[in-house]
Amino acid sequence: MKNVYFVQVDVSACLGTQSAYLPYTAGILAAAAWESETVKKNYCFKEFIFLREDIRDVAARMESPALVTFSNYCWNTEYNKLLAKEVKKQHPDCLTVFGGHNIPDNFDFLEQYSYIDILCHGEGENPLRLLMEAIALGTPLADVPNISYRLPDGAFRRTKDACPRALDTPSPYLDGWFDGIVAAHPEISFNAILETSRGCPNQCAYCDWGLLKSRVRLFPMERVRAEIRWMSAHKIAFVWGADANFGMFDRDLEIADELVKAKETTGYPERMRMNYAKNKFENVFAIVKKFKECEFDRIGATLSFQSMSPTVLKNIGRTNRDLDFYKNLLTKYNSENMKTYSELILGLPGETYESFIRGVGKLFEIGQHFVFDVYGAILLPNAAMGQKDYIEKHGIKTAQAEIIRPHMHNQAFDVPEYNMIVVETNTMPREMWVRSTTFYYLAKALHGNGLLRTFAIYLFAEKQVPYERFYDGIIDYFEANPELFVSKIYFGIRQHAEEQSLGVVGKKLMFAPCGDIVWDDHEFAVLHYLENLPLFYEQMLPYLRRYGIAPEVFRDLLAYQENIMRRPLDEEKTVELSHDVHAFMSDAYVNDLHPLAERKHRLILRDSEPMQSWPAFGKYVIWYGRMGWASYKDDVRYEDV
Repeated sequence: MKNVYFVQVDVSACLGTQSAYLPYTAGILAAAAWESETVKKNYCFKEFIFLREDIRDVAARMESPALVTFSNYCWNTEYNKLLAKEVKKQHPDCLTVFGGHNIPDNFDFLEQYSYIDILCHGEGENPLRLLMEAIALGTPLADVPNISYRLPDGAFRRTKDACPRALDTPSPYLDGWFDGIVAAHPEISFNAILETSRGCPNQCAYCDWGLLKSRVRLFPMERVRAEIRWMSAHKIAFVWGADANFGMFDRDLEIADELVKAKETTGYPERMRMNYAKNKFENVFAIVKKFKECEFDRIGATLSFQSMSPTVLKNIGRTNRDLDFYKNLLTKYNSENMKTYSELILGLPGETYESFIRGVGKLFEIGQHFVFDVYGAILLPNAAMGQKDYIEKHGIKTAQAEIIRPHMHNQAFDVPEYNMIVVETNTMPREMWVRSTTFYYLAKALHGNGLLRTFAIYLFAEKQVPYERFYDGIIDYFEANPELFVSKIYFGIRQHAEEQSLGVVGKKLMFAPCGDIVWDDHEFAVLHYLENLPLFYEQMLPYLRRYGIAPEVFRDLLAYQENIMRRPLDEEKTVELSHDVHAFMSDAYVNDLHPLAERKHRLILRDSEPMQSWPAFGKYVIWYGRMGWASYKDDVRYEDV
């Protein structure tokens, strides 16, 4: 019997971890392979390697491995390469097979890494099963579809492509492939992947899902239901939905009901996250509402744009609905107190600094004031944007950037993983990429996280100051006053962006009161500004006064803005105001912009869940609360004066 090991290490989970993902991809590959009687008779499954353990220890405990398979994406490829090299060193006769999204559809990995024997391209269930059969029976590897391998003379061969099979593969959950892992690690709170469909009808240039050009296929409904029940019974804490467009099919409403039923019955899964469909807004709204009612999805509906520039959208093969449609949709979500978040991608071909910051401004204009993310464009090896002709056409230049996992302990980053991020194109020089990145972090901190949101909305509504001009002006203010505390925090995140653009591994950003936890750049800024909140507003006054706001209005805006911010041990604040700033802001969140009304009153601003320490605040407000929704005191009462 040939001993087989499957490797799919978690993003960052190492020995002693409290949370880890079950290795779903490795599990479904194993389940598909062991359908074969030939595999059953000739192979012995030994172990899933799913934690980021010491590489030498992992290779040493392998018992005469004949075959080790590695599932690769950007978050584990470097670890996999080092482990494969060590496996070859300790077990030179072992065959190593690499597959997954991070494996390019060429011979590059075979040419560069002598310790890799075989590559599997595209979906792996059928090719891996056939490969294992061929090895066992001694039949030619040339008959196995979708693989590349090294010939005895050192040349390489790529076999024929075969269409993906129907989604009738056995479930690794239901067939017991993970039962041993769960039983052996009672100290770990496990997360799981739920895949109800596979494929994507879109072919966006930056993404490698659509490039597979496979129609969207559905897993059987009874299998999906049974997997949810398995996750519930095995106390899975968090479920990540692997579908590209959940909500695309009407049956997804039934799947949502099954998830809600599972949580209400056992308390598990505790949380859920989906990639929602782009064009089935009624279904998505209904699903998000179901999840909100049982506090299932902490982030809410995705309203992704990637870019607001028509030129960029054309270059990446994407279309968006008109902004009035999204404005009405956001109004509906916000009116129901339902969460949404939006995404943009920085570095796409055709984007300029002006078009990028205008895109962020448009997000605020349509009502997305709370949570939005900007991701750096990544060159994925199997995406259209990662191909040589596309790169040359758009003048794309990249830097190798270490993948930083926020909210982890600094020492958790044992083997660094990397992305190739776009830092320059024909339309965006590197220095403007740096400014764009810094602009996003500031806009996220000061608007999404609420530190200057009140002033920005007032100036837009009353003085027609574009949001992007307000925040871009702050960059100029910081750079003109480098000695200020507020500016020094800015220069810290700008330096971080500059280091990224040059492929330099800079220091990780931490906030001393929270220990050695790593924070994202905007979180780093928010924590430091909140720690010194009176100083922050004192040093921002010269900039804010430039806009000529009437003194009595300015006083009320500042008092409201400073006192509504949540901080540790800050349960309640009382302010006397001459204008109804709170009603003005509440209406603005549902896109009802109107003049600021005069009203003499006392406002009591209370935090219904005050945090007793910075570590607790960092975890539950900044991280879990995504700050944009949790940044303000939530119990507000009026008293007449």
